[in-house]
Amino acid sequence: MTDWQPTACVLCSINCGIEVLLDAEDDRRIARIRGDKAHPSSQGYLCQKAQRLDHYQNCRDRITSPLRRRADGTFEEIGWDTAIAEIAAKLAAIRDTHGGEKIFYYGGGGQGNHLPGVYAAATLTALGSVFRSNALAQEKTGEFWVQGKMFGAPVHPEFDHCEVAFFLGKNPWQSHGFPRSRNVINTIAKDPARKMIVVDPVRTETADKADIHLPVKPGTDAWLMSALAAIFVQEKWYDAAWVAEHVVDFDEVAAVLSKVPVAEYCATAGIDEARLRETAVVLKDAASVAFMEDLGIQMNRHSTLVSYLNRLLWILTGSFATAGGMNVFNPISALGVHTGRRPKQSPVAGAKIIYGLVPCNVIPEEILTEHPDRYRAMIVESANPAHSLADTPAWRQALAKL
Repeated sequence: MTDWQPTACVLCSINCGIEVLLDAEDDRRIARIRGDKAHPSSQGYLCQKAQRLDHYQNCRDRITSPLRRRADGTFEEIGWDTAIAEIAAKLAAIRDTHGGEKIFYYGGGGQGNHLPGVYAAATLTALGSVFRSNALAQEKTGEFWVQGKMFGAPVHPEFDHCEVAFFLGKNPWQSHGFPRSRNVINTIAKDPARKMIVVDPVRTETADKADIHLPVKPGTDAWLMSALAAIFVQEKWYDAAWVAEHVVDFDEVAAVLSKVPVAEYCATAGIDEARLRETAVVLKDAASVAFMEDLGIQMNRHSTLVSYLNRLLWILTGSFATAGGMNVFNPISALGVHTGRRPKQSPVAGAKIIYGLVPCNVIPEEILTEHPDRYRAMIVESANPAHSLADTPAWRQALAKL
């Protein structure tokens, strides 16, 4: 084909607009890729991941037909009609014998294929499946829970127009997370009227461009963020009238923060107190601050608490619901709350289900048991939990038991 086709990259949640030129001899291969300048969000931006889409889709490890395990553990190729018929029959038998809730679904949140989160719903409904999980349950449910409790909706930073950008355990130069990330980072770094703050133990590419880099000791972000919030409360640097009108139970939180020994917390975090107070002044004086946290804290100690303290700073700095700050957008599903008739706990371990997702670390426990409500079948889509989740030996045993 000689025509450029508009589409979107699926390798992260931003889904930048791209244009692809298909191979003239094989239209399953992509010959060239470029940014879509007409896309309203990405505006022609193209990162290094999108440029390798053909490699990810057509690498030498690509499997092009269904494989069925033989008795000796090896695999044989079979046709799609055969595979679909056999899988459907086995799942239907489990549904009819033990109930659809014994069929567990893992998928719908993997980078490289977000769509199953939507189109899997019809299949799961037909099977009566109600328990599910994906990588988000390992990384993001603490943030989702805090977000739902505090704001009841997802909130996203407006880095294009912020005066100060604050990155917490986040290196958007590599991981992106917002449109045109490298362009935006360079724009902020070159503008003397704007500032960038990075909290990260590592001197990342983003930290290299920051005005302030706080190299916190690994695992002590809760102390640093508590100290930062405490400075605002102890110095009364927040809009008391706005807080009184819009924030519930703030006095209880302020009472705790008013007693935080800032110097001691800074020492624990490995950050000079004077440096942190300078950072607090930058945040206080800014007309707008856009914050972003990521896996650097979400896969670390006290992650849910740090997510809460981060959002508390949105309020204390006056950054929530302001231009260039943190603003609500419309979600495709409810955030941080239980909806409909979905269960609130896993059937065997009794683990709390957040955002509809069973915690990843209890899934083997839900299978490796003789409990009558154990999972008996599992659909895995766009994921490799035996490799990517904790305790691979337990996962291998669990998968063999299904």
